Amino acid sequence: MIGLALTEEQFKTLLRMVYIANTVVNGHRDVDFEVAYDELEQYVFSRAKDAGYPAATSRHEMLGEEHHHPSRIFENDPEVNMLMDQYDAHVMLELLAEKLAERDIEISNGKDAKTKMSAEDYAILLEERADKYDKVFSITGLAGVVVPGIT
Repeated sequence: MIGLALTEEQFKTLLRMVYIANTVVNGHRDVDFEVAYDELEQYVFSRAKDAGYPAATSRHEMLGEEHHHPSRIFENDPEVNMLMDQYDAHVMLELLAEKLAERDIEISNGKDAKTKMSAEDYAILLEERADKYDKVFSITGLAGVVVPGIT
């Protein structure tokens, strides 16, 4: 067992970190949850009341065992939501830039471009093309994205 001595502020940050991590790992899953993340979140949140944050946790019993999860109040914490929104926006634009770059490479070099090119050449080409999209997105966000037939 490892003990940690945390200030109240550090524990509050730990609550947020654990919640965000579990949301990233399990938030999109309906089945096949990564149980270790969920259990660690439950363990950390079970200590919230003793650490001075009783409103952060929601407690219930299941199969005779006490479970602790983030409360609705905690899930609606503006700072947590801001951090997650910033992450989502960044990852979405990075992924979009990379997927558009992959598409462009396939259009200009054929569908099998990735297997025909060396991994290094493909990575360089992909990065160059994705950087162009990143620059556009950093200036215009999604305002510059047009999907024919939809807009």
